[in-house]
Formats: sequence, structure tokens, C-alpha cells
Amino acid sequence: MVTRVTTFEGAPEQIEEGVRLFTETTLPWLRDATGFRGWLALHDREHDRAIGITFWTTKEAADAGAAKGGPLRDEIAENVGALMKSLELYDVIYTDGMTFSASAG
Repeated sequence: MVTRVTTFEGAPEQIEEGVRLFTETTLPWLRDATGFRGWLALHDREHDRAIGITFWTTKEAADAGAAKGGPLRDEIAENVGALMKSLELYDVIYTDGMTFSASAG
């Protein structure tokens, strides 16, 4: 399992609007993408930061998802005035209490 971790900066209302748009426009497409396993959004309102984490079966699936979903993510960030600060891939080496559907994507 691989995660794509994206960090953003923006006012709380910008981040919240970005999450709303992402879940309405990009998430339905991701759910149909091969290898997609889920999404998690974290928000630090006090410091105007947010993290979006997508979960993928393989690095290849994450790369394919980024090739098509990345421009949508970038457009949403630009439209709401949030700034994407970083984008990194991580291997998931341990989870406890999280389940992922083997049948998704």
C-alpha cells in the first residue's frame, strides 16, 4: 500500500471549500480509478494547514491516479485560493484498526 500525501496552506474557509469541491468532483472519479483504496483529510485550523492523504495499492496506481486526478486537485486549490506546499509518496508499513476494501478499483 502506498499513500500520496499532499499538504496545503489556506484560511479555514478556503480549506473547507476545497475539501467540499474535492469530495464532489474528484473523489467520485478516484473511486473508479484502479488501485484507489481511500482518502483522508486532516485540517489544522489554528495554523491554516491541511493534509490530504490518498491510499493506493501500488506506486504505479498512485502515479496513474496523480496523472489524471492531479490537475483536478490543482484546479480546486487555485479556485479556492489555497496553496499546495508539498506532495510526497510514502509506503504504508503498518496500520492498526484501519481496513481497506480489496474489491475497490
